[in-house]
Formats: sequence, structure tokens, C-alpha cells
Amino acid sequence: MTLLAAFFRMIRYPNLIYIALTQLLLQYCVVRPVLLNSGAEPSLTLPHFLMLTLSTILVAAGGYIINDYFDINIDLVNKPEKMVVDRIINRRWAMAWHTILNMAGVSLGFLVAFQIGQFYLGFVQVICTLLLWFYSTSFKRQVLIGNVVISILTALSVVVVGFYEKQIYSSFEAIMSFEGRKLIKIIGVYATFAFVLSMVREIVKDMEDMIGDSKDGCRTLPIVWGLKKTKRFTILLMVILQALLITIMIVTGLKEWYAAVAYIFVFVLVPFTFFVQKPFLTAYSPEQYHKISTWIKIVMLTGILSMIFFKIML
Repeated sequence: MTLLAAFFRMIRYPNLIYIALTQLLLQYCVVRPVLLNSGAEPSLTLPHFLMLTLSTILVAAGGYIINDYFDINIDLVNKPEKMVVDRIINRRWAMAWHTILNMAGVSLGFLVAFQIGQFYLGFVQVICTLLLWFYSTSFKRQVLIGNVVISILTALSVVVVGFYEKQIYSSFEAIMSFEGRKLIKIIGVYATFAFVLSMVREIVKDMEDMIGDSKDGCRTLPIVWGLKKTKRFTILLMVILQALLITIMIVTGLKEWYAAVAYIFVFVLVPFTFFVQKPFLTAYSPEQYHKISTWIKIVMLTGILSMIFFKIML
């Protein structure tokens, strides 16, 4: 493997594409059309939006690197063939890249925040950087905390676009306006979807990595609670997600967006039920959990792509 290929594997480039696609669709299929239809000019111009997305991607990439840095002992057991840090890229260079990417990401975040007149928003990226550091060094080894932190950060990658559109929350009147309430609801639904689905995936990954995690002294849910209790909790989260999807389908159907209803049913609810939930009930091996985790990423992608319907129907 070349150094460049190893670097892209280390920063999890497919996940970074997910983040960029999520923010792109939210901004240009949801936020911008709603604001323009109400006669308001979006705060984020195209250059500002690209800078914000790049900032988010850089911070996330730095987080993946530092996670691999502190997971060397775990990865030696769980997935030695996929290791990059300390095998292809040495630890010193990994830490250097972590620092460079974080500094660039935080700087870009502050630059965009300053240029739109909301300098304090730059601290969002600082908070994300700190959470990713503490997740890698401590939180992920504690019961539930690590799962919640990653799920919050996943939801935050959606919400942050709304943060930078100050028209949504600049005043009480803006929040209570038709457009403000509409955007808050839409962003809130996608953020909730991202949070719950990320929680499910993080727990499934913990079940997949139980052997290496236990040898490194981690106290993840399946290690502390046991597989049976962890499965029950995860199934509860899955049912909550299904209820959310059904509610969205009902509300969307009442608006007569029948194509969107069909899309959510066929490409989000059905795959989640039959390729995530159903196999999960009987899964017991790391290979089975890995396959379920992959399907969760596919469902996340199809869920993200549903934003296109807002562009068509708004």
C-alpha cells in the first residue's frame, strides 16, 4: 500500500464524503430554498459554505487519526490487516497530521464565523476537536459515554449548517416565523435520525470489537452489560428509529409528497428492517456484526439522499 493510500484509509475518506454530502444537500436542498422562498438571503455564500464543509471534514479527519493512534493495541487484535498507524505511517507522523488538520479545520471555522459576523460560532469546531480527543483517550472506553459522544458529533455535522444561518435563530420572531419553525423541524428530524442511527452503529461496532476491547480494558456496553442486555437496548433504539421513519412518512403523506413516502419506505425503512434489524436479532459473530454495520452506513446514505425531495417539492 502506498503512503497516499494509507493516509486516505487513516482519515476514513468515505466517511468524510458522507459528511460533505450531508451538508451539501442540507444547505442547497433544504436551508437555502426555504430562506430564498421567504425572501431572506442565506448567510452562507458558496465560498463560505465550502470553507465550513472543509473545516468540518478536516476536524473529522483529525479525529479519525487520533482514534487510530490510541487504538493500536485494540486494532492489533480486532483488525491487524487494516492497521495503518504504526504499521505504514509511524506514530509521530500520525500525531503531526492530527495537529495540522485540527489547526486548519478550527482556523477555517473561525474565519467563516468572523466573515458572517458570528465569531463565536468558531468555537463549535474547537468543542468538536476536544470531544474527539477525549473520546479517543477516555470516553470510548467507558460505558455508553463514547457512543453518545460520537452520536452527538454525527448529529452536530447536520446541525452546524443551521448554526451558521443566523436568520433561523437571530431573534425570537425569527425562530417563531413560518420559515424558522420549518427549518428547525427539518434539521431537527435529520439530526435525530443521524443521532439514533449512529448510536445503533456504534453499539454494533462495540459488539464486533468485543475481543480486542476487553483485552485493552475497555468498558463498552456489551462488555459491561453482556450481549443479551445490550441487544435489547439496541433493539429499543431500532424501534425508536422505525417509529421516527413511520411518523415522517405519515406527515409527508399528509402533504401529498407521495414520491417521498415511497422513497423512505423502499430505500430507508425496508433496508433498515430487513438488513439491519432482522439479522441483528440472530447475529453472534464479528463478521455478522460487521455486515450489519455496513448496512447501517448504506441506510444512512439513503436517508441523507432523501433531502433531494425538499429541493423538488418546496
